[in-house]
Amino acid sequence: MMRWYTLMFVALVVVSGAAAQVDSKKVSDDLQKIEAMKADSLPWKLKFSIGGGITSVMLNNWSGGGENTVTLKGLFLGSADYIDDRFSWDNDLDLGYGITKLGTESFRKNDDRIIFTSKASLKQTDVMRYTAFLDFRTQFYQGLNYDKHDPVDTTKFLKISNLFAPAYLTGALGLEWTPIKEFKMLVSPLSSRTIFVLDDDLARQGAYGVDSGAHIKTDIGGLINMNLDWIVFENVTWKSRFNAFCRYNAPDLWILTVENAILMKVNSFLSVGFMTDIFYDDRVPVVRDNGTTGPATQVRNQLIVTIQYSLQNF
Repeated sequence: MMRWYTLMFVALVVVSGAAAQVDSKKVSDDLQKIEAMKADSLPWKLKFSIGGGITSVMLNNWSGGGENTVTLKGLFLGSADYIDDRFSWDNDLDLGYGITKLGTESFRKNDDRIIFTSKASLKQTDVMRYTAFLDFRTQFYQGLNYDKHDPVDTTKFLKISNLFAPAYLTGALGLEWTPIKEFKMLVSPLSSRTIFVLDDDLARQGAYGVDSGAHIKTDIGGLINMNLDWIVFENVTWKSRFNAFCRYNAPDLWILTVENAILMKVNSFLSVGFMTDIFYDDRVPVVRDNGTTGPATQVRNQLIVTIQYSLQNF
């Protein structure tokens, strides 16, 4: 009889423990749902992602030939967005820097960007909003032309860019059309684009369209801005930004900026991205592939494997 009572007591303890575990899990799940609902109900949506990548090729007595290569890259993507029934305010910051070392050469820059965009919108209809738009772009460090030497100091390569040289500030007022949540298009008949060249050496050359010796130049014109943020498949996202600015004093010459990124998430920390940047400005001369110098369409393609960490509504 004592053995039977003992078994009954043990069974009750096990069942109670299991029930307590089920209840505890239910409470934990409910709390997580409540926290998620609280996060979704917040007017501010905060998110950031930070990551980095390294690629290394080391050769020793390799019959196929080649050179040792090391590539380092870091990135930061952050956003702070506010939304209520009629008003929304979106802010995005995109930072990136990368360097490459090929063989015995010194490290050379292969990516350098600071991009900040801010957009405030007032709802007019379900698909139309009055919008104020701001876009600022520059870089962290000087850029060099490794095919040419400085005419004054021939031991150095020719400097062609620097921090705030150039920097571009675009502001616009217009109407934004959002037919679907993944796509937005802003049309602004009233916009301005200011070019900053705060490096004295480049300013004296009249680089990037500013007058020789000047540091700032502002143009008034019209702007078309389009954004696409589309989840193509699970863990595959296509992000695209398109800017077209037309100066009213040169309506046949458009300044174009296109940025495309296909992002593939492998797991919570590892991602693969293919990015294409296209830029054209008739006032920015570049060394073309045929060796001549003048305006040309600039294209940069990048394949990036990064380890990154993300947080949202932190």
